[in-house]
Amino acid sequence: MPLYTYRARDEKGQAISGIMPAENKAELAHTLKNQGLLLVFANQKTDKKKLSWQGLPFLKRVSLTEKMMFTKHLSVMIKSGLPIPRALEILAIQTKSNYFREVLNNVKEKIKTGSSLADSLQDYPRVFSSLFTSSIRIGEIGGTLEEVLELLALQMQKEHDIRAKVRGAMIYPSVIIVVMIVIAILMMIFVIPNLMKIFSEMNIELPITTRLIIATSNLLSNHIIISLAGLVTIPLLLLFFKSSPPGKKFFHFIFIHTPLIKNIVKKIYIARIARTLSSLLKSGVAIVNALDIIADSMENTYFKIAMRRASEMVQRGLPLNKAIADFPQLFAPMVIQMIRVGEETGSSEQILTQLADFYEKEVDDITKNLSSVIESALILVIGGAVGFFAISVIQPMYMVMDYME
Repeated sequence: MPLYTYRARDEKGQAISGIMPAENKAELAHTLKNQGLLLVFANQKTDKKKLSWQGLPFLKRVSLTEKMMFTKHLSVMIKSGLPIPRALEILAIQTKSNYFREVLNNVKEKIKTGSSLADSLQDYPRVFSSLFTSSIRIGEIGGTLEEVLELLALQMQKEHDIRAKVRGAMIYPSVIIVVMIVIAILMMIFVIPNLMKIFSEMNIELPITTRLIIATSNLLSNHIIISLAGLVTIPLLLLFFKSSPPGKKFFHFIFIHTPLIKNIVKKIYIARIARTLSSLLKSGVAIVNALDIIADSMENTYFKIAMRRASEMVQRGLPLNKAIADFPQLFAPMVIQMIRVGEETGSSEQILTQLADFYEKEVDDITKNLSSVIESALILVIGGAVGFFAISVIQPMYMVMDYME
């Protein structure tokens, strides 16, 4: 909890100063008023040691693995009868993240003052999603907090496994592509210029591919600083564009329409939606509220829009299967039919769990073969690039030999 230095006046008008913890200035003023003091000035006290990392947004992130372990351990501790503040204190000591440690300590202090766990976690949306806090609230109200935490931990474990498999499949091709680009640029700057001087001095008409390589090489070698700056700036601009609303929408559109990756992306999101909806329904959340929570947790713009519209349609009385049927580009017919069966038989929770298991298995199978598919594609790309360079260099050599004859 932040500390405030303050100046206040008592009923006699005498000035009083001090330091007091409070969530904000309004809470500080209310606390002082209960003590018979009128707040005149307040300023939050800053810990200079923490300022270096607290001011940087990327250092305020907590990894999925760390949140998963926190959820698992908290469930075990609560089940064993340990009070929540004591459990949070122990987990704060164990965590490696300074920011997460501070968050857990703040949550602990809020619970000690009478706040619920869900309300305390809700103050940190960068760490705990609306799905997480809503599930916790349902668990506290229904007295099933341990079970809810177990479901959340299971869901995080599934999401972590999928991310790890996709990331593992993409590491090798990403490294190869980066190395190939770096080697090509170095050749353009340092190797090609010396080689192409021979062709230029012969005063012969070069093929268009050779002229293209010479032009690119001259551009890079004559403007090395600008070229290197471009290598750094272009990726940063792409990252900035990707984080902007138009950029997110553009890349999300690419992800769900590119032949090689659209099946993986769609199946990952369907599995996540099915498992999350199943968990929320098991926890007692109304389906409309569950769909709203899922919509807030979706990173992909198009799935977010689909879930929000589905929530509106279900609220108007339509069954879920008809609501998502309006988005055939996102949800396969099998998904719609299985949800329909679940709604007609009253077994939506079980059907959704089976649907999640099925698509998670599909993603697992795809990612196992993904490396082989990407490697084959890389071989074709690298072979094409090498062939292009070879033709561009060898063909002029034959022309030089004919010229010398």
